[in-house]
Amino acid sequence: MENGRTAKVDIDDWAFIPMIPFGLLAGYWGTMEVRITALAEEGFQIRLAHPASETQKQEMLELAFYNYDTASYHRLLIRDACLMREKREEFFTIYTFATELEAYRREVQRLAMQYGRYIRWKTEGDDAALAEEMTGYPAREDALHFESLEEQKQVWFAPIHENTFEEIRRGAGEGNPLVKPELALEIDRPAWYEEYLKLDASAFFTMYFRENQIAPALDFQPDRLYFGNAFCPHLFPSEHTLQKLMEKARREHFAVTLVFPVLHERKRQETGHLLEMLDHWCGQHQETLEIVVNDWGTAALAAERKNFTVSLGILLNRRKKDPRMKYKQGNDALFHQNSLNAEFYQTYLKENFGIGRYEWESCSCPQTFPSGENSLHFPFYQTNMSQHCTLYAECVNGSRGAQWQAADCPRYCEQQAFLYPEHLQMAGRYNSLFALDSALLQNPAEMGRAYAAHGVKRFVLNLL
Repeated sequence: MENGRTAKVDIDDWAFIPMIPFGLLAGYWGTMEVRITALAEEGFQIRLAHPASETQKQEMLELAFYNYDTASYHRLLIRDACLMREKREEFFTIYTFATELEAYRREVQRLAMQYGRYIRWKTEGDDAALAEEMTGYPAREDALHFESLEEQKQVWFAPIHENTFEEIRRGAGEGNPLVKPELALEIDRPAWYEEYLKLDASAFFTMYFRENQIAPALDFQPDRLYFGNAFCPHLFPSEHTLQKLMEKARREHFAVTLVFPVLHERKRQETGHLLEMLDHWCGQHQETLEIVVNDWGTAALAAERKNFTVSLGILLNRRKKDPRMKYKQGNDALFHQNSLNAEFYQTYLKENFGIGRYEWESCSCPQTFPSGENSLHFPFYQTNMSQHCTLYAECVNGSRGAQWQAADCPRYCEQQAFLYPEHLQMAGRYNSLFALDSALLQNPAEMGRAYAAHGVKRFVLNLL
């Protein structure tokens, strides 16, 4: 690129738009990604920390313009780019390029119009109004709330009928005839632990569904019970309670999975002792226990024990999940996979932690499941989580932002929850937010068949 032509308008008179956000305009100078600091119809400016070499100056320039309407990038080679000015400042060097490419001019005009429109909406309204203008998000419906979580559940779980869960199991068997599908129930907080220990299994299941506002008598016979809570350490059972839960489940012929929450450093010794007790229990009963881990510390401790099979928990199996995703425009193919779709990562987990099963959530978005053992939690998926409890902060301090770690938690979450607009189908419980994906409840046989055909072998129910 040479200074081989003269700009029709002096560079200082160009109508530059400064500092377009990098997410809207990316630049490449050969193999080097560069920051576009100013944009005009006549050309653009690049800023480098160090002066470009003569070889670098001969490289091709390419710009990637974001299009709001399609939610995608249009890459454009600037083949006629001409270096008009090289200006060295104290800490960086600015390069100004001119181009007469008509496609470039059109992209600049479109981006300027869309960016200007975005700024106007951003300054004149709130986030909901901005989303409504840009994606069709129903901002006016944000004012509509249920009166209580109980009322919300009555609406959410209305599609459940007496054979819903057996239809999931039957559909899954049809979707993958080579595997016997499992149905599990997640018992995830002290109130449920106490009720399960007091009642026989069938009476507990009846009570569980009644308390979740489900009226019909259900044909519900799980193969497995999950004990524990992935999100809040205060909801994990005590050692004494855990032993009683496991003994009762064993007498009632249920397989058991223990869900461990995030391990705080001060709890390392206690967790190590608990795992040692569980390993000893397995040795006594000549059984193998399934452990779900949600942090690498617990994973490392569990991997040291011979009587455990380890499953990768939801908090380590991250993906993009949000009830507003349905309003997203453009291509969503990249949301279908995550790190577990990489075979080398599966190998790493197996070799270093003995992890061969993965916990997933149904989340209103197509998912590509890896080969191996996959468990699907439904009908809720977690969207947000705080290190400390937002519900505790609201109840004690009157603000969910005034958070600290509660040493002795009174478990307000047994009776309280955050409510959100009806159309979002969300609720806040303990330190997390959850959204509903009702597909399995509305079409149990069809969805069970589809999930099993794509690699899901276990369906884990949790009604919050």
